[in-house]
Amino acid sequence: MNPAAPAIVVSLPARTVTDARTEMEEACRSGADLVEIRFDRFRAGELARVGELFPAPLPLVATLRSHAEGGEGPDDPETRLRILSDLARHPFRWIDVEALRDFPASEAFLRPGVCGMIVSSHVTTSIREREWNRLLRQRVPRGAIRKVVAAATVGQLLRELIPALPPPGESPLVALTTGPSGPLLRAWSRRFGFPMVYASLPDRTDRAGPPSVEPSQIPADRMRAYLDAEGNPPLFAIVGHPVVHSRSPALHSRWMREGGRAGLFVALDFESDKELVESVPSLAEGGFRGLSVTHPFKEVALNLASQVGPGAIACGVANTLSFGPEGVEAENTDLVAILRRLEELRSSGRWDGSSLGVIGAGGAARATLAAARSLGVESHVWARRPVASELLAREFGAHSVNGRGQARPALVVHATTIGRTAGEFPSLPDLDWLHPGVHAIDWVYAPDDPIVRVTAEKAEATYEDGSRLLVYQAAAAYGIWWGDGPTPEQTSAELEGVS
Repeated sequence: MNPAAPAIVVSLPARTVTDARTEMEEACRSGADLVEIRFDRFRAGELARVGELFPAPLPLVATLRSHAEGGEGPDDPETRLRILSDLARHPFRWIDVEALRDFPASEAFLRPGVCGMIVSSHVTTSIREREWNRLLRQRVPRGAIRKVVAAATVGQLLRELIPALPPPGESPLVALTTGPSGPLLRAWSRRFGFPMVYASLPDRTDRAGPPSVEPSQIPADRMRAYLDAEGNPPLFAIVGHPVVHSRSPALHSRWMREGGRAGLFVALDFESDKELVESVPSLAEGGFRGLSVTHPFKEVALNLASQVGPGAIACGVANTLSFGPEGVEAENTDLVAILRRLEELRSSGRWDGSSLGVIGAGGAARATLAAARSLGVESHVWARRPVASELLAREFGAHSVNGRGQARPALVVHATTIGRTAGEFPSLPDLDWLHPGVHAIDWVYAPDDPIVRVTAEKAEATYEDGSRLLVYQAAAAYGIWWGDGPTPEQTSAELEGVS
């Protein structure tokens, strides 16, 4: 028998009582069971208005996270005790007290049967296995919940931290991680019998300020749909380094919701090929149906597979892994995406289909060169390392370029990570490829640094970012995992406003 679903606690990013009241209503609509108010984010004047939070649409959790444990509140135990005592005079369902600073002195002001105690420990740096074990087993008063949160990589979580968890139901424990592995224990919260799981408000493009107080938190509406579903709904993830920028979780979650399908899509950041390779068996055993693979793991993804699809063979790398009874299957939906976009550009007259130039030597470059080869299009490739461009040119029947004046492609495809992070690179290579009449496709979508767009427009070339390619490759991956892709109407909705 599976453990009961945990209560969903939405941590509000509010810094004022007024904002908290608005966000409480939003949390209620998202399917939350409780709302956490982070009073360490409130100024003294706002703390005086706590009574205005009541009556509340959902039971409330009062938290005063210290600076030492990753919050903005005081570290001094006496100051903390005074603030927590004042909060306890109001009808909160739970008060979060820090094991190191507040407990057991806080027992004196809590009201048994009315206000419960969450005894928490937050370790902001990577935790050692011995310390994790000690914190998990710290005794708390009867009726209290023990909460332990620590930073951890995916590999460390799977290898050291999860094996130390007590069996479900043995104790009222909430154990979570932050950093690269953060979404995993949240996604597996029912599996481990946690009484609570902390979530964020739903994604919203019109919300000012940070969407959550902890980037590892999963939006509450996605958690609600996942936890309410019958059986064991599948899990999916985008894996790469970094992946915090990825739109894939939102995109796939929207299509699942609109299609009436239950599942959960998260982002997992791996630090090395080795960590990803060693983690895949645990992810497959833990209910994951597939992984969308981004930079820099597309080559190792191909090597993980026991079955390789035609797209992955053509590209020599994979961006989509599927887990099934027969093992791991690899495919490359980047190829589907760029082929579709090239055909659109040729049909619309924005590209004559004669030639293209590729900047880069990674997975996106390989997909683009494979597409050019299948379409019979003359292609040119430039990479920072001349040996890399020469190898790609030989593999895909392209021309290697190492400077100005060596080619005049009719279409330019930027396939590096330049622009993803602001200030990461000072400039693009000076190839003399961009000029009036040329169109530039950027595999980077929503770049933090507009360097590629600015360079193209300065040369009077036209430009598009990778948003369309993202939607096309995601739709193809979705179809692999579910048997059919999003409807044309769903795809069109995602492309509204995309040039």
